[in-house]
Amino acid sequence: MAISLMERVLGDDWHKLPAVIQKHYRIGGGRQSRLQGTMAITYPGYLYPLVWLIHLFGGLILWRGSAVRAEVDKSADGGILHWRRTMTYPDGRIDCFLSQMHYAAAHELIETIGFGFGLRLTVGVSNGDLLYRGNGHFWQCGNLQINIPDWLLLGTATISEQAVSEDCIYLDFTLNHPLWGVTYAYRGNFRYVNP
Repeated sequence: MAISLMERVLGDDWHKLPAVIQKHYRIGGGRQSRLQGTMAITYPGYLYPLVWLIHLFGGLILWRGSAVRAEVDKSADGGILHWRRTMTYPDGRIDCFLSQMHYAAAHELIETIGFGFGLRLTVGVSNGDLLYRGNGHFWQCGNLQINIPDWLLLGTATISEQAVSEDCIYLDFTLNHPLWGVTYAYRGNFRYVNP
């Protein structure tokens, strides 16, 4: 099988990841990866209009919840990693968040959502945890690209994936604003399943 996007991005650091995280990212050639779990999604109520606007453009999960069933599906083609996050709430509501990751450079990815919006991410491994850190947003239309500082939105993203067993990981996604503090978070335990 060809080298996966995450293997390419991490280089030698790929071998520092636990097997369950490697399985989740070692996809290609039509194969898929799936995580199933339960998440908590939180943000202050006064930020709902901004979260709603970002969600309208294809980013983030809109509704808050403390016991949200989640499926995270990934597939890869042409060096692009496609994400589909499906949340099912106790009351039956369903929310979906789609994105794509592209190689930018060693230890750097670009994650895009809809309408030309994206996020630059620095990626590394620390103590076996896969760590992402936001490095600025942007909007692209054709050859025009406008950089958007993190502080103009909800802040800087930090994401960690930590192995907790041979088939389970703990995911923590947090946005932290220099003035408002933690503005958005989703986190929970996931089990790797072979779809």
